[in-house]
Amino acid sequence: MDGHGSGTCYTVCTMLRRVLAVAPLVSLVLVLACASPTLPLPPPELPHVGMGADADHVLLTATCGGAEGGATIIILNVSGSAPANDPGGLAVATSCGSWQAAVWAHKGDELTIYQDVGGQSSQTTTMQVP
Repeated sequence: MDGHGSGTCYTVCTMLRRVLAVAPLVSLVLVLACASPTLPLPPPELPHVGMGADADHVLLTATCGGAEGGATIIILNVSGSAPANDPGGLAVATSCGSWQAAVWAHKGDELTIYQDVGGQSSQTTTMQVP
């Protein structure tokens, strides 16, 4: 033998030992990453406000990215002016996060909006109807 084979074997074995020595550390990092708390669900973006079907309703529209895909969007009129049987609205976001909902509201009313994904609710965002 010319001695080159053993040098190559030594290099490969050394590299293999280094990889195997790091593997438990990588496994630990992955386990800790899975165990760490997830980031809170962000509130949906403020929608565009348009005219509703009548003078007592507004049409809220959000484009793609306005919410998490498939999220349930909850809108509440918190001004106290909405009738008890029509205090807000619900929408389900499309896969791209767009949504639309008709809500009882007049100019100056305050709407609180949040989204729910898999039982996790986001923080609320509040807007005033222009």
